[in-house]
Amino acid sequence: MRQHLSVLMVAVRSTMYKTAGIILLMAAAETAVFLMQLQKKMADGQLVPLGEFIDTSGIPLISGVAFLFLCGILSLVGYEISGSRVRYTIRRFSVREETTTLLWAGHNMVVLLIFWAAQLGIVLLMSYLYIDFMEPVYSNRQTLFLAFHRSGFLHSLLPLEEVSRLLRNFSLIISIGIAASCFSLRQRRGQRGIAVVVLAALTFLSFRGDIGQLGWDLNMTLLMLIVAAYLLYWIFRGENNEA
Repeated sequence: MRQHLSVLMVAVRSTMYKTAGIILLMAAAETAVFLMQLQKKMADGQLVPLGEFIDTSGIPLISGVAFLFLCGILSLVGYEISGSRVRYTIRRFSVREETTTLLWAGHNMVVLLIFWAAQLGIVLLMSYLYIDFMEPVYSNRQTLFLAFHRSGFLHSLLPLEEVSRLLRNFSLIISIGIAASCFSLRQRRGQRGIAVVVLAALTFLSFRGDIGQLGWDLNMTLLMLIVAAYLLYWIFRGENNEA
């Protein structure tokens, strides 16, 4: 157990400060955009409904770019650069490389969950602040609830009662977490990994979605779970396959 914890800590030490840095930079950039847009809307006297404001503010784009950088950081855990020999470090702990990959995949999933929670917390704070400045015609007890139904970005962050979108989000976290850990494993075996690149790009391009897209959500969930299952198969049995 101690050896497994030591291997896990390799990933934690490699990503902890970088992840915190990405989240802080994301929060700072989103806050700056939010305040600039809020000031502009107030000066023009054109405060719009909360969901519309968030979707057009640039916050979703900043979040997406931060997500791509985070995927890059997670993928580079265990990546051998400039003569480093990560595989020898792993072997010193007497832990199988496949087990290490699974441990790092679990770590990646936790980091992605933290990123999601941080982004949700940021937009919730901004939402409450924006409601304070809204005209009474746009603000009532249901303002926040309606915003998370009408905004594609907010709804995808917190789908509320739409279980299919929630399942899609968790399937994204699982598949990207595994794909990121496979990226460095393939590199250490002298191969190329593209799964995490494809999945991250697909998430970036399709994360936002209006309510009621059941078919799309289920198709994405199925695709992500199939990719995750294939990657798990490759880790233990398909060393010559590309993933």
